[in-house]
Amino acid sequence: MPPSCERVSSGARGVVMIGRATVLRCLALFLACATWAAPALAYTASGDRNFAATLILPQFAPGDETYLNYSMQPLRNGGPGTPTNSSNFNVVLGKTITDNLGVFIEETYSWNKLSGGGTAYGWQNQDGSIKYEAVNNVDHEFIMSLALDRETGGTGAGRVGSSPSGATSPQVYFAKGLGDLDIGYLRPLAITTFNAVAFADTAPRPDISSNGFTIEYSIPYLQAKVQAFDLPEVIRQMTPMTEVLFTSPVGRSYGARTTALVAPGVSYNGGGWELAVEALVPGNRATGSGVGVTAQLHIALDFFFADTPLGKPLLSDQ
Repeated sequence: MPPSCERVSSGARGVVMIGRATVLRCLALFLACATWAAPALAYTASGDRNFAATLILPQFAPGDETYLNYSMQPLRNGGPGTPTNSSNFNVVLGKTITDNLGVFIEETYSWNKLSGGGTAYGWQNQDGSIKYEAVNNVDHEFIMSLALDRETGGTGAGRVGSSPSGATSPQVYFAKGLGDLDIGYLRPLAITTFNAVAFADTAPRPDISSNGFTIEYSIPYLQAKVQAFDLPEVIRQMTPMTEVLFTSPVGRSYGARTTALVAPGVSYNGGGWELAVEALVPGNRATGSGVGVTAQLHIALDFFFADTPLGKPLLSDQ
C-alpha cells in the first residue's frame, strides 16, 4: 500500500520491541515537554512562506485541518491470491492542543484486486500521532517538528495487509524555504524532509526506516515576493512539487524489502483549501509494477471555523 498522509508503509518487527506501557510513558514525557515550550506560529507557514500539503509524506507540523486522500498503485504479481493493484481512501483529522502541539487521527479503507480474480476489501489499522512544532524561524523560513506516531495492531483487516502487530514511530521533520537567499527566481523553492523509524511490537513484523523529502516551487510566492508575471489566475495559485520516499527494514527483514517511490505533481491553493494530484512512480519492483496516482483535498479548519473549537487550539488564550 503506498503511504499517504499520516501513515508510512511499514512491515513487521526487527530488533527493538516497544510495549504499550513504554509508548504511554513516551507520550506523557512528550506532552510535558511540549506544553511548557514557547508558542509557535502557523503550522504550514514560516514568515512569508506557505508550504504546500504533502500527499505521500506525513504533514510536517500540527494544525486544525482535515485531509481526504485517494491513491492507486499497480503491484507486482506475486502469485495466485496476491494483490495486483492496491487502492486506498484515507481520511485524516488534525487538531491543535496548543499553538505548537497537536494530534492527528487517521483511518484508511483499502480495496486490492487479486491475482486470479476477486477483490479484497477492508480497513487498515487505526493510526494516530502527536506532533510538536519545535522551531519556527520566520526570518529564514525554517521549521523543525517532532512527532510520535502509533499504529494500533489488530484493528484492521488482514486480508488487505493490516498487521496484527502494532508499531511506534518517532519522527523528525525539517522544512526550509529559500526566500531569505539572494538567488533570484529560485527564491520560491522550498525543501521539506522526513525521517522516522517504526518499531514493531512483536515479530514477525520488521522495524522499518522511512526517509523522504519534498521539493516544491511556489508560484504564489514568485508572484508576491519575486516578480509578478501576467499569468492566468489558475496558474498563479499552483505549486509544482515532487515527493520522494524510501523505506527499508532495520535488522531482521521478515521478507520486507526496500522501496522507493517518486511522486511528481502539482498543488492548487484555494481559499482555505488545497487540491493536489501526483503520479506514483515506483523506483523498484518491490514498490510497484507501474505508475499509480494519488489525489488529495486539504481543508483548513482554522480558515473556515476560526472562532470555534474546530479552528483554534483547545488551550488557546483567545
